[in-house]
Amino acid sequence: MEYFKIRNKDTVWVYENRRFELCIKEKWVLSASAAAVHVDGRKIDTEHAEYYSGRILEHDDISEMFYRDDSKVILELVFRDKNGLILKEFLGIRMDGVPWAFCALQSNEGMAVTRELRPLILREAKNSQTALWSSLWSKMLLVPYDNTMWSRYEAVPLRPGRESYDLTVLFSEQTREGLLVGAMDSDTWKNGICCAGDDARKLEVCCGVWGKGTHDTQKHGCISGFSVLSSRFVILYGADYRRLLEKYGDLIKEETPSLTWNGEIPFGWNSWSALAFWLNEENYRNTAKFVQQELVSEGYQNQNTVYLNMDAGWNQISEKKLPQIVQDVHEKGMRAGIYDVPFAYFGTDWKEEIPGSGGIPFFEILLKDEAGIPLERVDGAIPMDVTHPVWKAYTKEKYRKFMEWGFDYIKMDFLSHGGMEGGYHDQRVHTGRQAIRMGYQFVNEQIRKYGQDREVFVSLSIAPLFPCGYGHARRFSCDSFGTDEDVEYVLNAQTYAWWQSGRLYSYNDPDHICLLRSFCGRRDCLEGEAKARYTSAVIAGTVMMLSDDYELSEARERAIRYAGNTRINRIARSGVAFCPVESSGDSASHAYTAEIDGKKYLVLFYWGSETCVVSVKCSRADIPEHVRICELWTGACAEMSGKIRWKFDGCGAAVFELEKI
Repeated sequence: MEYFKIRNKDTVWVYENRRFELCIKEKWVLSASAAAVHVDGRKIDTEHAEYYSGRILEHDDISEMFYRDDSKVILELVFRDKNGLILKEFLGIRMDGVPWAFCALQSNEGMAVTRELRPLILREAKNSQTALWSSLWSKMLLVPYDNTMWSRYEAVPLRPGRESYDLTVLFSEQTREGLLVGAMDSDTWKNGICCAGDDARKLEVCCGVWGKGTHDTQKHGCISGFSVLSSRFVILYGADYRRLLEKYGDLIKEETPSLTWNGEIPFGWNSWSALAFWLNEENYRNTAKFVQQELVSEGYQNQNTVYLNMDAGWNQISEKKLPQIVQDVHEKGMRAGIYDVPFAYFGTDWKEEIPGSGGIPFFEILLKDEAGIPLERVDGAIPMDVTHPVWKAYTKEKYRKFMEWGFDYIKMDFLSHGGMEGGYHDQRVHTGRQAIRMGYQFVNEQIRKYGQDREVFVSLSIAPLFPCGYGHARRFSCDSFGTDEDVEYVLNAQTYAWWQSGRLYSYNDPDHICLLRSFCGRRDCLEGEAKARYTSAVIAGTVMMLSDDYELSEARERAIRYAGNTRINRIARSGVAFCPVESSGDSASHAYTAEIDGKKYLVLFYWGSETCVVSVKCSRADIPEHVRICELWTGACAEMSGKIRWKFDGCGAAVFELEKI
C-alpha cells in the first residue's frame, strides 16, 4: 500500500512516497516521516529501509498497550532494515478529530533495546497554506523541563538545536495561528521537540532526551522489550495558539486527572521569603497571631480558612514542640504547613547516618553512576535513589511524623532530582521518568495512609512540568520575591503557562508574595511593586501565600493594605487563571483577561521605573469596543472606546471590571 487516506471529521492523514501529510480543517499543516531510530550505535533509517507493509487497524485489532484513547481508526506502517530492526509507525485520529502518532521498535533477534526513539520528523507540507513554517517572524515556544534555577518560557524564531520539552507550539504573534505538537505520555521517556541541526525548519520529535536542560549527567536509560513503544504525540492546529495550549491541557487531564482538591483555594503565609533559616517558634507564633487578628478580619482568608506554612528551616524547632505548635494554630482556626525535600540530599558528609536506619549512611541511598559514584550536585544537592528500600523506609517515617504532628499542607521541593538518570536499586526502573513516578506515588501513599485520608494539600515547588497528577499545585516559576524583576518573571510564567492551572494541576502556584522585603532582598519593594506582585498572584489560578517578616511595622501595614481588598481577593478565590492578550518573546505580556461569574476582567501590568501609559486594543483582548471600566484597587471608573489605557508611574498593576455600554 503505497498510498492511503484516512479521514475523521476535519482531519485527514495522507500517506504517499514515505511521507505523511496532515490536513486539519482544510489546511495542509505539516509533512511527517518516521524518523531515524538510534539503538546503541545502530540505526534504522526509514528513508532507506525496506517498506514492508501497511494496514489500517480497526478497534478490535488494536491491543491494549496501543489503544488508550477513543481513536476509531489507526494506520500501522512497518519498516525493516538489513540488521533485523523493525520500526512500526502508528497514526491515528481521535473521535474529536485530533491526530496523533507514535512508533514501536522490534528486532528479529527477539528483544529490542534502545535509549532513544524519534517517532516523527515534521516539516512544512508540500501543499501548505500557512506561513508558520516559512515566515521569519513565526515563533516556537520553548517549554522548560522544570522551573529550577530561574528557567523561563521563551517564544523564539526557529534556530538549529533549539529544544522544547514535552510540547511546543509554532505560532504567529500577529494572527495567533498555531500548530502544537505535544506528548501524551510521561511515564517512561523524557520527551523533546527539537529544531534539527541540518534544517531549522525541521522538527524532530524525540523520546529519550537528556543533558543540561534536564540536569542529567548520565545518558537517558535504555528501554528493552519485544516491542519498545515511544510516547504518543498529538498534533493540534487552529486560529489561536492559546486555545491549542488549553486544548492540549484538556487532553492530558482526560487521561491523567490532576490530583483532586475538594477544599478551598489556599490563602496563607509561608516563612521562606520572610525569615528563611531565621524561622523559630517565637516568630512563627507571632506571625500566626498577626494573621489571625489583623488579616483574617480584613478578608484575607478563604471560607474562613488560612494556612501558616513553615518552609526550610523548620527543623530548627524541637520535634517535641511541633505537635503543640500545630495544635495551637488549629485552635486559632487556622491550618499549618510544613516543608520537605524528599528526593535530594543537601548534606556534606556521605557517611552521615540516615535517621532511624540503624547506622546506614546516606551514601547508600544516593543515586550513582555506572561506576558506583554518587552523581554530581545539581542546584546544591545530590539526587537520591527513590527506588531504594532504605530511602522508602526513611521517607515513610518522615511522612508518618508529619501526619502525626497534624500538618495540613506539605510543600515539596527540589523534586527534579527524583527524575535524574542514573543506576537505580530497583532493576525494573530504567529511566528518570519511571523513577520519579515511583517516588511521587510512594510519598502520596504515605500521606494518605498516615493522614487517614484527611485532606492534606500537596504543593510541588521546584518540579518538572511532567509527570503531572501528583500534586494539587505546582509552582510555575522559580523563587519569586517582590521587586519589579520578580513581577516580570512571574508574569513570564503566566504568559505561557496559565493553561496548566485546572488542567495539569488543580492550581498554578505563583510562589510566596513578598510585599516589603525578602530575606535576600537588596532593598524594600516600592508600593507599586507590592501592588503588582500581589496582583500577579491573584490572576495565576492560584495559591495565595504572603511572605514578609511581620516583626516590621511597615510589613504589617502593607499586608493589611494589599491583602485586605475584598474585591481583589474575590478574583483570587475564583481559581480562574487569566489568559495573556499577547505573547512577548522571553518576557511577559502586559495584559491579561478572564471572565468570572459572567463578568469580564482586564488586568494591566508595568514593570519599568519610568512613567508609562500601557494600552490594549479591545479587539485583541476580546472585550467590547465600548466599555465602562472600574479599577478595583483605586475605585476609579471611566468610559473608554477601542482601547483601554492606563498611566503607571513606575511598576504597578491595574485590575479592571468591565461593563459593556
